[in-house]
Amino acid sequence: MTKQQNQAEALSVRQIPFAEAEYEQALKLRDEVLRRPLGMSIADDDLSGDADALHIGAFARSGAGDAHAERLVGTLLLRALDGRTLQMKQVAVEKARRGTGTGRDMVRFAEVRAAELGYGEIVLHARENAVPFYEKLEYIREGERFEEIGIPHYRMRRELG
Repeated sequence: MTKQQNQAEALSVRQIPFAEAEYEQALKLRDEVLRRPLGMSIADDDLSGDADALHIGAFARSGAGDAHAERLVGTLLLRALDGRTLQMKQVAVEKARRGTGTGRDMVRFAEVRAAELGYGEIVLHARENAVPFYEKLEYIREGERFEEIGIPHYRMRRELG
């Protein structure tokens, strides 16, 4: 699928329920995008915190309004660190959708939802190659580079509001 075809599809971003079909689709996407390229499997991850997380999904829909024609093309989750701070984790966009605004739209939706829930900031551990993406969205890099799951990361933060 080309970027032009992807842009022709309507994109909707919404919160998705834990432990239902959309969550299972999100797990599959997280595995395909974030784990398999590293020779890992999401089945080996500790997913116990997922039950308490806020899950966001981006759905592409071609044609007019048929909800059954939707497919999950991006996902992320937010976990509360305390009463003020959420950690954004597991940001995954299918390869064909990268560069189309899908990731940006999910992050912006997550920020609005976080603010609605009374949180004041979002922190994340960005893979080194994703730092420019987050910097465009006004996230600030903090501290030195570190390794997580065997690859370089940076801690990043954005104040909300």
